[in-house]
This record gives sequence, structure tokens and C-alpha cells, in this order.
Amino acid sequence: MQQAPAKLHQEIASLRQEMREKEAHLSKTRRKRQALETNSAADAEQRQRIRQIYLFVGRIEQALENFEASRDDGVLRAKVDELFKKISELKKELDPQAQRDRLNAALDKISARISDYAQQLKLEHATENVRLNLPELTLQFTPLSGRKDFLWEVGSGQNWVGYHIAGILALHEHFIGTTQNAVPRFLIIDQPSQVYFPEAWPSMEQAPQTNNQTSHSSDIDGVRRIFQALATFLEVVSSQFQIIVTEHAGSITWQGISHVHLAGNWREGHDDFLIPPSWLLPIGPARAD
Repeated sequence: MQQAPAKLHQEIASLRQEMREKEAHLSKTRRKRQALETNSAADAEQRQRIRQIYLFVGRIEQALENFEASRDDGVLRAKVDELFKKISELKKELDPQAQRDRLNAALDKISARISDYAQQLKLEHATENVRLNLPELTLQFTPLSGRKDFLWEVGSGQNWVGYHIAGILALHEHFIGTTQNAVPRFLIIDQPSQVYFPEAWPSMEQAPQTNNQTSHSSDIDGVRRIFQALATFLEVVSSQFQIIVTEHAGSITWQGISHVHLAGNWREGHDDFLIPPSWLLPIGPARAD
């Protein structure tokens, strides 16, 4: 009897200590959970938006069921069926797995078209697995060795320009094929021949003079392939697109290629410039009033 109170007090103290430890662990777990929940504002907003959509869909389903139970009308029944169909479509669109499947399918299609244009342009690594990398916003190449290379690692200005053109054309093909497309249907390309001919051409007809005739011919062929790729793109999209190219290269690089039309030769002694001289006001002597 004399030892019992001391043992009880000791046990109470031990239980209180254990309770404090569990409360501390619970508090730490709550903080960790709160940090994880608020880690991404975008994810939180998306979860809230999806939750609201599901609640809205649920209310609509309940209202439709109540309405169906109260009346039996042919016209109203057709509207109810149409609304249920829309609800089913919305649920499919909200399915995360379906969203990932649609994204992967679009990336496969775009990447395949990039490879097609790259082969037409005769770019390096065009026969490898070329794929659009969304997180890095660039192209990646996977050779048979399994190593991944990105666009900035494949070298040469011709590859850089060529793969940019191939990627842009493939993306616009995809955008035109979608039902809801907010991307404008025009493209402006400024002097794609710069990587082949850094210096300006003497005229629209005359090609730059080089000592190496073979190099000269291959460079001209490279520029012609760019114009041919643009023409191929316009044929694929049934000319539902406009491409504007500002270029110093002469007609030898684009003459005879379909869909290419010369809008103007902005050189001295030829067509008027983009800003005509008549627009420029004469500058007279300063006058003090």
C-alpha cells in the first residue's frame, strides 16, 4: 500500500511523456501534410476546379433524375439524353489517364512529322528517334545506343535552323487539325539562308561567288530544300495557311517550287521598299520662331 502511490505517479508521468511524444509526432505529421497540400498552388487550384466540376455534374445528374421521375415527355426526354451524353463526355475529358493518353498521342504524331520534315531537309540525326520534349521545350534524339541528345548538342547552324523549321511546321499541322485552335494560321520566317550564305546576295538573280563550286551548289540545294519543305507543308494543309519569307537569296534557291510567289524585290533600282521613300518627309533647316 505504501509503494502503490509512487508507482502510480511514475506510471502517470510515463504515460504523460508518451502522450506528449505522440502529440509532437502528430503535430509534425500535420505540418508535413499541410506543406505537401500547399506545395503547388497550381495543383491545388486544379484539384479545386475538378472538385467543383464534379459537384456541378453531380447536381445536374440529380436534377435530371428528379425531372425524369416527375414527367415523361418525348422532347424533354431527348434533351435529358443529350445532357447525359455531354456529362459522359466531360467525365472522359476530366479523366487524368485520358488526358495523358491524348497528350502522348499528339506528341507521337508531331514527332513523326518532325522526323519526316527533317529527312526531307536532309538534316543530321534525322533517321534517329526524334521527339518533342515538352519539359525542356526542345527536341531530343535517341540513337540506337539509347543515349539521349538534345537539339543544342547536335551542332551546326544548318541543323539548328532545319529542326526549328521542321518543329514549327509539324506543330502547325497539329494545330490546324484540332477542332478548337487559337493559333494564327500564318508564319513569318526571316532569311533562313543565313546559315548557308552569311553575306548578302548581289542581286535576286545572281548567286554569291565562291571558290568551291561543289560547296556552292550544296548550299543552294540546302536553301531549296527549305523552300520545298514549306511547299510540302502548304500542300499537306491544303493551303489553309500563309508563310511569309523575307530573304536575300536569289531566285535560284526557290524558282520552280510550288506555292512560292515573289511579292517584291526591295533592292535599289527594283521594287519600292517596305517603307516607300515617298513616306519620308524632307528634313529642312531648323527655324526659330
